[in-house]
Amino acid sequence: MRNLPILIVALAIIGCTHQPDPVMTSFSAYCEQVANGAKPIALNPPMETAELDQYWEAFRQKAKDFGVELERDADFPVTPLFPAAVTEGKEVVVIYQSPRLTQYQQLKADLTGEVPEAAARRLGRLLGYTPQGMNGLLMKNTDFKTLNSFRVKAQVTHLYYADRDEAIAFYGEVLGLKAMGEAHFAIGADASLMLHATNEDHPEGQPQSTAIALLTDQLPAWYTYVQAQNIPVKYTYKPREGGPHDGFVAIDPGGYLLEFEQFKQHPENELFMAILENTPRVQAKIDDLNFYGSITWTYHNDLLKLQRFYEEVLGYTLVADQGWTKIYQTSPTGFIGLVDERRGMMDYADDKAVEIEWQLDDLTGAEAYFSRKGGWSSGGRWINGPERYRYLLR
Repeated sequence: MRNLPILIVALAIIGCTHQPDPVMTSFSAYCEQVANGAKPIALNPPMETAELDQYWEAFRQKAKDFGVELERDADFPVTPLFPAAVTEGKEVVVIYQSPRLTQYQQLKADLTGEVPEAAARRLGRLLGYTPQGMNGLLMKNTDFKTLNSFRVKAQVTHLYYADRDEAIAFYGEVLGLKAMGEAHFAIGADASLMLHATNEDHPEGQPQSTAIALLTDQLPAWYTYVQAQNIPVKYTYKPREGGPHDGFVAIDPGGYLLEFEQFKQHPENELFMAILENTPRVQAKIDDLNFYGSITWTYHNDLLKLQRFYEEVLGYTLVADQGWTKIYQTSPTGFIGLVDERRGMMDYADDKAVEIEWQLDDLTGAEAYFSRKGGWSSGGRWINGPERYRYLLR
């Protein structure tokens, strides 16, 4: 028994010296991600052929354990997603489940005819990268930028009224929103509405093709107040247990729809709920009521085209996916909701009574970049988007 402590120390030393192989540890992690569907395919870090030969049988056994397949590739497709030098003269191991290898081979076959950025995004999707992840790699390896690269700090939604004074009184006195100017009202810490008189570009009777969500966790109190003020209500308040959100829809003096809305913990809102958790409240002037952000809903014929524009050109993050609506965070408390007009409250219109403005930390940099790349209007500071949207920049 006197030798027991010595034996324990000896066993501890033996245990400490038996370190796992980091190459096999990372390879196992990639196999697990593919096996569980976290990644369509995974790539083991590039290796010299001689080194890969030494590991190949161990890799094959590990892949078999996870139920995935392997393919060695000494001709990895070169795109702006990764510097060519990373794989030059080396082999990668493609970890996949059928039919993903065919998808990878199709990408390689099409590579010479594809625009470099499009090829990079195609590879990124196959690797399971988010649009933000792909944007980050493109910015690292090329001169690519998104609008959000220039640090969007606030969102302003511009609305147009035949009777602007009536609209100002409604938002400032009836709803009691915090005034930021004569016709400028805060809904969140950096999300606001700007009210204008109708004009040549936005004449009276122009389709609105927008609705404004006012985010609040005081729906019952707001609903009581709206009814007491005789504000027209299009959709009444009917809370639903287990649903992703509750709300009701009122109508402002110009006919714009105002969706008083509260999002709830739900699979489609999990990221959104985390973002909203500590959002500061902006106090209204009445009855201790408040809002903490805004979604400007816009209505579209081609939702997928707009989604790609918001992710790949503007660089915004998808925070809630309702299938037929996609909600993007544009500023800390400002959001845009892209809506399939076949399912939404409003119809798509080529000309619409709404303008969206984003205020940037680096407007000069954005102007220089988009003027060079295209999409910047020579007649003013805005970006032209799909479906005749223009996005004002300040």
